[in-house]
Order: sequence, then C-alpha cells, then structure tokens
Amino acid sequence: MEEKKGLKNQSIIVICGVKNSGKTTLITKLIPKFVDLGYKVATIKHDGHDFDADVEGTDSYKHKSAGAYGTAVFSKNKFMVVKDQKETNESELIKLFPEADLIFLEGFKKSSYPKVEIIRKGNSVESVCNKKNLIAIVSDIEPENNIRNLDIDNKIINLNNIDEIAEIIIQYIDGK
Repeated sequence: MEEKKGLKNQSIIVICGVKNSGKTTLITKLIPKFVDLGYKVATIKHDGHDFDADVEGTDSYKHKSAGAYGTAVFSKNKFMVVKDQKETNESELIKLFPEADLIFLEGFKKSSYPKVEIIRKGNSVESVCNKKNLIAIVSDIEPENNIRNLDIDNKIINLNNIDEIAEIIIQYIDGK
C-alpha cells in the first residue's frame, strides 16, 4: 500500500455487523495500517446498553459516584470527559476529532455512512446493514456458501486479509 495522498476532507467509515462479529478486532487491525500510512485515526463506538466510563477507585470515579453529572481528567498529553447526557449521537462526537483524517465508527449498521460489513462463520449468514454506501462485505465464509441478502455489487473480501480491506477503504476515500 502506498502512503496516503493529501486528504481534502475527513473520512468516516463504519465497521458494522451483528453482535460478536469481530468489529472491534477488525478496527484494531486496521488502525495500525492507516497510522503507518500517515493517517490520524479516531474511533467512535456505539454501546446500546450503556457502559461504565471510569475505573472504580479512581478520583474521577469517586466524583461521579458522589453525584457529579460530569467529570473530566486531563494531563499534558490527553483528556477524558464523562458526562451524563440524553440523546448523544455520533455527529456530536465526530466534532471532538476535527484533526482526524479518518474516523472509524463501530456499529451504525442502519446508517447511511460508508460502511464495511462483517459476516462471520458461526455468527451470521446474511447481510443486515443498510446497503446505502456499502463499500464491501468482509467474511470468512466462502461466497459460494450462500451468504444471504447480498443484493449488492461489492465483492466479498476475506476477513483475514487486512491489507486488501485497507486498500478497498483507501480506494473509496481517494474516489470520493
């Protein structure tokens, strides 16, 4: 793969699939590829269940547990903010990363963002995402083994071929 060409705009790519399809694993394999190519990468993950945002025992955890609706921790090189807020969405969070060349969104299968969908053996057998802006399907299932609901022209890429997955994302970014 060649180093990135000058990006004019920030790119947002969704990595989606059903629960436990390997979205986080794929993202953690793609991030170093793009970082090595000179991209500044950020990620945003949707959690449909709610989550614990801090580690028990830390001062910020104690502040939040005591009733603060929000807390922030910062150092010379990073910061973290935890804030109770209804109806937060990815658009609001994307604004927190204005310097990012590429933002991977994990989840968001029904969105209209450009996306790569994972279909994994033993986990899913059909495409479940909104087909609008579907860049590719990545799978460990051979195409002739009947992945259902594939009314798209995109090819199926082997889930373990991280270089090819990164290349198809780069081609999409360069072509937009």
